[in-house]
Amino acid sequence: DELQWRGGAAFAREPAMEHLACFVPGWVALGARYQADPERAKRHLRFADELAETCWRFYADQPTGVAPERVKGRDTTLARTDTREYILRPEAAEGWFYLSQTPGLEHRRDAYRDWGWRAFQAINKQLRVAHGHASMRDVRRTGGGNVLDRMESFWIAETLKYFYLLQEDEPSLPLDKYVFNTEAHAFSIEDAP
Repeated sequence: DELQWRGGAAFAREPAMEHLACFVPGWVALGARYQADPERAKRHLRFADELAETCWRFYADQPTGVAPERVKGRDTTLARTDTREYILRPEAAEGWFYLSQTPGLEHRRDAYRDWGWRAFQAINKQLRVAHGHASMRDVRRTGGGNVLDRMESFWIAETLKYFYLLQEDEPSLPLDKYVFNTEAHAFSIEDAP
């Protein structure tokens, strides 16, 4: 756990988590099935589920129901966080989608679907504009004048796709038959060599 800092004299370690890290639960859960040790696989699934719930807290703990770009100091009131914006990121929905199809987490599927639905509803309520969806300046502030005139391309290409796929009763793109690239495009692996 030794750090080698080369950026000057001042250094402080502060716990922080970015919304971008919310893809990690899916990544860990996908790898759990390849663990030779069943106990280790269970630990990986438990870690993935707990991290996914942390990502849900990013949303649930905000007055708007919309997650921030980052949380510092494990404080979801964002008192220690330097940015409070949200730019329509897909990573939480992506993680919940993967976990919803992961063997060993079937008992949690309804929770992942519920989190996805509630996050989508909050985003749609707060950020729907005349011609799409906007980003948010401050996820702690309710009321008007809180949107940024910016809709990232990944909102349509990834975020909405994962929210939609998460709500399917029967997966149209099951993970044992499809693999998704980093832009959420599905590729069949059925006839792969």
